[in-house]
Parts: sequence; structure tokens; C-alpha cells
Amino acid sequence: MALDIICPHCKKKVIESYRIINPYLYGSKIQICKKCGGEIFDNRWREVAIQGFDPIQDTEKKYTSWFGSGLVGMALLLMNRDFSNIPLGNPALFKVGLWVALILGGIILLFYFRHLFGFVKRKNQKYMEESMARLQDPAYVSKLVAHGVKVPEEYIKEDHETFH
Repeated sequence: MALDIICPHCKKKVIESYRIINPYLYGSKIQICKKCGGEIFDNRWREVAIQGFDPIQDTEKKYTSWFGSGLVGMALLLMNRDFSNIPLGNPALFKVGLWVALILGGIILLFYFRHLFGFVKRKNQKYMEESMARLQDPAYVSKLVAHGVKVPEEYIKEDHETFH
């Protein structure tokens, strides 16, 4: 899925296609236009050091294991059945449907195995480290604050001059 953004500087449509690689949009809320180099504030992105990870990701592991296993199991159980006596429908179409369910279930189980073997956890750790590094930059933090992002006090570094 592509994310269409209109750059406020050059007014061109910027098409980003991060959703496949990064479906939860973990990253900087300040994006750079690839056409003019201007900064674009995009609140759809999730700065994980501030907002945390998307809670739906916790349920993804459980439901992908259930749904994927269910599809694969159902397809395997029904694969050798005789559908020639089926009152409605085409028996060959049922076989095709079972193969589709088997393949789809396998793909869904791949998402489960990504969680099971720690790929998602390692990727999230990388996103957190990148987010913490961005928030060490006072200029970046001030841009977030200027756009109305509620940044915790620990990341806001104000330069106070004290006169003795």
C-alpha cells in the first residue's frame, strides 16, 4: 500500500511505499520530500520512543498462529475427500479453494514464525534504537514540539543561561 503525501513546499505528490516493509509506520514523523528535499510532517508515523509499539502487534502472533493453523488443517483434512456428490457447486472448484486455503494458511503461518523466531522483536529493537537516537537531537525534538507532538520532558533539552 502506498502512502500519498502532497509536499507543502513543491506541491508535488510524493508516493511512499513503506507499508510492506514497515506496516506500522515506525519511524520519524519528519519525512523528507524526495523531489525538493523539503521537510514534511507526517503524523501517521509512530515515534516508538514516545508512543511505543502498536498494541495490535501483540495480538498478531496469537491470531496468525490460530488462523493459519486452522486454514492449513482444514485444507489438509478436506483435501482427500470426494466432492463428486456435492449437491451444489463444482467439485473442481472446491479443490481449487482448498489449495488456495492451504497456500494462504502457509503464508499466514510465515507471519507467525517471524514472531516465534524473534525477527519481529529484533526489528522492533532496531526501530527503538533509531527513535532514541533521533530524540537525542534537540533540533528534531523542537520540530516535533512545534507540530504539537507531546514529547516527554526527558527528551526536551532546554538551554538555560544562568547569570551569577
